[in-house]
Amino acid sequence: MEVTGLASQDLSSLRDARPTVDRWQSLLRITVDDESAPAVNDVQAVQGRYAVTQSSVTFTPAFPFDPGRAYRVAFDPARLPRATTRPVVTTVVRLAEIASHPSTSVTAVYPASDILPENTLRLYIEFSAPMGNSGALDFVRLVDAHNREVDIPFLPVQADFWNADHTRYTLFFDPGRVKQGILPNRQLGRPLRAGQKYTMQIAAGWHDAQGQRLQAAYRREFRVGPEEAQPIAPASWRIAPPAARTRDPLIVTFPGPLDHGLLARALGVEGSDGRPIAGEIALEAADTRWLFRPATEWAAGEYQLVALSILEDPAGNRIGRAFEVDMTKTAAKPTPDAYRLPFKVAEPRF
Repeated sequence: MEVTGLASQDLSSLRDARPTVDRWQSLLRITVDDESAPAVNDVQAVQGRYAVTQSSVTFTPAFPFDPGRAYRVAFDPARLPRATTRPVVTTVVRLAEIASHPSTSVTAVYPASDILPENTLRLYIEFSAPMGNSGALDFVRLVDAHNREVDIPFLPVQADFWNADHTRYTLFFDPGRVKQGILPNRQLGRPLRAGQKYTMQIAAGWHDAQGQRLQAAYRREFRVGPEEAQPIAPASWRIAPPAARTRDPLIVTFPGPLDHGLLARALGVEGSDGRPIAGEIALEAADTRWLFRPATEWAAGEYQLVALSILEDPAGNRIGRAFEVDMTKTAAKPTPDAYRLPFKVAEPRF
């Protein structure tokens, strides 16, 4: 909670005074709003930490405020070091209540293609609202066409594979099973087998950030095709430049899907001066098409599509380097930080 509108002299004096907890609570007192109590001072004050900033007095509770509960806030200017006769300012605040029914759902699973390569490395599960901290292993099953559960298909690690706002979870197939020739692969084989059908099942018991279950369980069916063992080849990309003096998107089309999560941050555009161009990115056609719409109109001239070396396809192949390369037999080559493909924006033809 924050109290603003105080004079800078009051804030400075309060900062220098170093009030005790009792003095802080006499100045700024936060209590549970109890209508049965005869006076606010008869109710136990919420415990927390007080501070003085450059423009306000703040209170941070020792434990989070309860959603749906009302709190009474009383600020008494007479308790400032430079006492005034201004009256006590009071208000009642309340956090929104937690939804009493599930409202979060799975919105998509990537790769979005109906056919995944046998050596797929990761899946992205996207949600309509922030989720809690739990990982996927307790809530996601992979079953074959006969409804038999695939044995240990995913990396058996309960780690924080969430994005920053907890709306996307990265689910890794066990790379030890995916990569050929190493022990888990020799013992168990790949989790996905070419020519087979699978169903990914997500249980409704997975809780969102409000502690609620998902609205419903989720199912995603897909088929498995041959492995994808070739490096990404930017020379095969088709770049469709926009016209100058428009905000039409630059469109880049790939011969096959690229990694959904990396595409949003591993491709960009630079001007002829090497400076990045600001804009918005969109992905289409099951991650085989990347669109970039600039924040301002295109100017005629030379540009570069920049692909960071971290870019991968769903099977972990990178530009110029396949996932299955045996580094013990092949000398490692230096990898540039980024690859650049030139394109030109021309004046529109009327």
